[in-house]
Amino acid sequence: MPSRNQSRRTGRRCSRLRLPMPTTCSWLSFPPQPSRWSWKSFSGKGLKNRFADTITKSQGGKMERRKIWGPLVLLAVCVICNSCMETRQQSIIRENGYLEKHQVEKVARYWDQVTYAVVDGTTLTMDISSPEGQGPFPCVIIIHGGGWTMHTNTIMEGMARYITNRGYVVFNINYRVLPEVKMEQIVEDCLGALLWVKEHAAEYGGDPKRLAVTGDSAGGHLTAMLVTQARNPAFVPSYQPKGTPDFSISCAAPSYGVYNFLSLSKLVPSITKGFLGESCGKNPERCKLLSPRFSIKSGLPPQLVMVGDLDPLYLENYRYVKALRKAGDPVEFWVYHGKSHAFLNNFWDKTGTRGYDRMLEFFDQNLKK
Repeated sequence: MPSRNQSRRTGRRCSRLRLPMPTTCSWLSFPPQPSRWSWKSFSGKGLKNRFADTITKSQGGKMERRKIWGPLVLLAVCVICNSCMETRQQSIIRENGYLEKHQVEKVARYWDQVTYAVVDGTTLTMDISSPEGQGPFPCVIIIHGGGWTMHTNTIMEGMARYITNRGYVVFNINYRVLPEVKMEQIVEDCLGALLWVKEHAAEYGGDPKRLAVTGDSAGGHLTAMLVTQARNPAFVPSYQPKGTPDFSISCAAPSYGVYNFLSLSKLVPSITKGFLGESCGKNPERCKLLSPRFSIKSGLPPQLVMVGDLDPLYLENYRYVKALRKAGDPVEFWVYHGKSHAFLNNFWDKTGTRGYDRMLEFFDQNLKK
């Protein structure tokens, strides 16, 4: 059997979920075909109760466990901390006098604040970057996080440049946020951006037939919504193309997102009421509509799901992956040990760039065949 590192390089399946090791990650690949391991090995108390019982350290084969109280309160804290991410990053840079190379590297071509739709007087924009060469290059749409309530695409600029210089045309999008609009309208903005990119990618050196979508936190939820709900007539995209709408996506990489508002509402009703404007108990069908997990079906494009094992949303991501596997959809599940929410945004932490590198490997496998 190959070592863990060999498995990561060759893309072969791991036979089991590897428990925490310092500064490393473990992964599971879920192809449509049956594999050698059973879900029973991942469905025990240690995983299903990850909200309350999180593995924090492994020494000599003995795991130390730490109780985490109020896990969904931590979710709210994650949203607040995410809003402070740039400030903390800038502080560390000032103290250390050091800046990661990919934070300042240039891209060959860059278009700032390109308008893709105007809705109710609000102009929706995206930043587009393209690598050197003639192309056409595969495309990546990035959807930023921020609890659906804050931030713009500027928080994803480092990631956008990093991906661009690996041979991709990147469309880093903005969308309207709560509470100015409802969650449905946010989804419609992202759908509109997808349709705009499919129609205009070639103008920027991109190949619209090779398209990936990625996002983390709220962006992870919205990425999964594009994968599962793109053709749902309940959503009217903010941009309407001239011809027949093309919602096709080659692959997707949602990270530490929310995929089931109903389960979230049962634990802490006030959280979903704050995000959706009403509790799921009063309108369960709306909660299902906005929950990607209820729209999983066979035939979805390959997905890469990443999460930290200390993230309050770990179990949420685990269940999403399990539902995809049950439907026969290809999915990889990467768990980063010792990491909590929004770790991909931590450019001062090498784990963030390792996560991007794994994402790029996944994109290469699906878009550069």
